[in-house]
Amino acid sequence: MFRKVTLAVLSLFIVSVMGWADDVQTGKWKLNPAKSQFKTSTAPKSQVVSIVPDGKDGVKLTIDIVTANGEKSAINYAAQYDGKEYPRTESGAGAVAGQTVTLKHVDARTAERITYLKGKKLVTERWTISSDGKTRTVTQTGSGPDGKPVDNTLVYERQ
Repeated sequence: MFRKVTLAVLSLFIVSVMGWADDVQTGKWKLNPAKSQFKTSTAPKSQVVSIVPDGKDGVKLTIDIVTANGEKSAINYAAQYDGKEYPRTESGAGAVAGQTVTLKHVDARTAERITYLKGKKLVTERWTISSDGKTRTVTQTGSGPDGKPVDNTLVYERQ
């Protein structure tokens, strides 16, 4: 009996640790403009998001964008899922310096990112991974650095 209980507890522990180590957000994601809704901005020609684990409980994120008019831009940051602000850098078309981001887990398949400029909250993103792990949906709400409303839904496919 003791052996069965010990084995059961050990199995649960291993499954739990495996779940903690894997962040479903990580991977390479390509935007599917046809499935996305750009209510307040123009859809880019292409957008690829790369998310890799970083630190104890965080990610390093790179977004490579080709805008609708063919200009290239990029967004980069590394942040932990602890709600603290971390620097975000942009380059290329429309880059805005001085932004920060916060990250937090909502549940096992959902995260929230908030972007700030000089301490002012701009855009909230809700990142949701489908149950099969193949689709990442990002809902954006708020205001951009220019003060214009942001209300978009971006759908990405795992690469």
